[in-house]
Amino acid sequence: MLDHTTFMPLTCYDGPEALAWLRANRSKTAGLAGNRFESTSAAIGFVERLYQAGAQRVFIPQDSIRDDEREVRDSGGPYADSLVIELPSGPPSPELFRIFEAEAEAEGFGEMKGKDSVIDGRYLYLWWD
Repeated sequence: MLDHTTFMPLTCYDGPEALAWLRANRSKTAGLAGNRFESTSAAIGFVERLYQAGAQRVFIPQDSIRDDEREVRDSGGPYADSLVIELPSGPPSPELFRIFEAEAEAEGFGEMKGKDSVIDGRYLYLWWD
């Protein structure tokens, strides 16, 4: 099993729920992963897909949020570059892993596959560079 913490550490296990955070974000561009999503509404659609695929909760790790005065002034809202997907208490759907694996592959982390990528038995971590 790969030790994903060597290249994608999860240092924060909580933060704002992603849909609420994105819906409140007034960024003029993308409030989440601007190199992946062309707009905040596209990021919202992605998070909605995660919930539809069975995510228990999706949140923005607090330590990935840039909400300093300059960021908010220049962009209109805070910015983040990662998401944490909390898996359901029962078996996760194959679709949830498929979405995760496609994102990991696109970011150059193709070795991150399904259950081998689960952190602490309940989280998947996505980071866009």
